[in-house]
Amino acid sequence: MTISAADEKTYIRSLSKRAFDIVVATAGLLLLSPLILVISFWITTDSSGPILCRRKRYSSNNVKLGIFEFRTTLVDQRRKTSEHGLDEMQCITGVGHVLRRSGMNKLPQLMNVLRGEMSIVGTHLFTTALSNPFPSLDLYEIRPGLVTWTHASEDQCETADAAERICRCISCDRYYVENSSFFFDMKILFHTLLSKATYL
Repeated sequence: MTISAADEKTYIRSLSKRAFDIVVATAGLLLLSPLILVISFWITTDSSGPILCRRKRYSSNNVKLGIFEFRTTLVDQRRKTSEHGLDEMQCITGVGHVLRRSGMNKLPQLMNVLRGEMSIVGTHLFTTALSNPFPSLDLYEIRPGLVTWTHASEDQCETADAAERICRCISCDRYYVENSSFFFDMKILFHTLLSKATYL
């Protein structure tokens, strides 16, 4: 079977992206281990329950994933919401609000990157399967990312309703896939880190 020059280029791009993911995720876990320990201790002092949770999410091509996150809600959230009529936002812990606003609740997703389920930069994660998922691409797996083109662009989808927000995210994902390159990944990563540094 003969592989075209375009397929070979895509394959090399996929391998180099995976190598980058492994190096950055490993370095990130090592360098951020003091912060991860502090957050873990903070969570245990703020509310009872596990430090980590696994959330069911779907990639752009409808692959079901179990995504690691720091726990940001009360363990008995569902019971409290149903029995006491609380809004879901009222079930977020004090630590959870800080972690969600800063994005630090996603730090454990570096483990998903090492497992090959995610990339440092990639497409969005969705809470439900898409009715019109991405088509499969030859020699290239579309992995969801810790950061996406939406994070780096001005189109943050914050004011749109749920349906419009999903459409905007899919549009950003398609743009990312069509323009995917190492330099584009670096641009997204740089702008995202800069925005987080501004917040902190």
